[in-house]
Amino acid sequence: MATRTAPNAEKTDEYGIERAHADDKGAVDKVREKAPVLDHLMRMQDRFGESGGNQYSAGITYFSVMSVFPLAMLLFGGMAIFLAGRPDLLQQIQDSISSSLEGELGTMVNDIIDQAIAQRNAVLGVGALTALWSGLGWMNNLRAGIGAMWNLSPTKGGNFVMKKLWDLVALIGLLIALAVAFLVTAIGSSGATSWVLEQIGLGDLPGLRWIIFGVAIIVGILANFLVMVWLIMYLPRTKVPRKSGLKGAFLGAIIFEVIKQLSTVIVSSALGNPAGAAFGPIIALMIVLYLIWRVVLYVSAWTATTDEALEEATVEAPDPAVIRVRHEVRQEPAVSNGKMLGIGAAAGAIGAGALALLRRK
Repeated sequence: MATRTAPNAEKTDEYGIERAHADDKGAVDKVREKAPVLDHLMRMQDRFGESGGNQYSAGITYFSVMSVFPLAMLLFGGMAIFLAGRPDLLQQIQDSISSSLEGELGTMVNDIIDQAIAQRNAVLGVGALTALWSGLGWMNNLRAGIGAMWNLSPTKGGNFVMKKLWDLVALIGLLIALAVAFLVTAIGSSGATSWVLEQIGLGDLPGLRWIIFGVAIIVGILANFLVMVWLIMYLPRTKVPRKSGLKGAFLGAIIFEVIKQLSTVIVSSALGNPAGAAFGPIIALMIVLYLIWRVVLYVSAWTATTDEALEEATVEAPDPAVIRVRHEVRQEPAVSNGKMLGIGAAAGAIGAGALALLRRK
């Protein structure tokens, strides 16, 4: 029987090494092999931690808060320009403030409104410039954080001017999507939905409150889905698999809606103590934003670690190996003249003795 030289394919591992017995896998590896969902979640957590997800979440939150105030200035400036062209509406607002806030407080608020309208161009200009600067920084860090979940370098390639223009487009799209998402949730939580149902003759339905709540949740998830699609599929500078991206966007939309529903609880708890009266709104805003961006990065890591995304991922070649050859010259220790004379004398004596023996024979 001829000796087999080819390896046994049944006993060859993924590295091409033939083994008599397979390596015993650990308990975690066995569970991950039997539960693909758990394996995917662990891959997501590994990608999130290795790519700096915690640091990016905190950094994006900081830039988000920094962008809120310029955007508020921009909004107030636009409202001031609108009210300057509608003196009748402005008078109604000031009369309402005077009736609601009696005394010096109402007068002070009306004076602030008058000053804002008088300086509307300056407020709008400063708000636009600062919103542009802080907004582009916010978008750049958000894109870098999402790209890190795809193992993308934030400074790799691309023209600087074109990057900033795309960041501006992405910023406008994100603001519109977030405004729609929060507006839908606000309308669903208010009495507007009840009014619409009453207008179409459904106001007397039993369990109307739960119907309104369910409709608001469904519409809110749809609005959140648009936000997540924009963030997960179109914001990173790479090709996102469509199937994985849509699944991740839907998962993120559900979690986003939970955060929006809990945001009222977070705000009320932040304002329920003396310190919260002064710092509560900004603290609550930071908590909500931090949770939102953490969810976005987690969902991005989940999308980037699906089987479909891993198969399409580009594996970069490793850096070329550098072989450095060292030339070493080994020098024998020098022999002293005295030792050379001794060796020569000994050799001469041995030779003389050998010649004497030969003559005797």
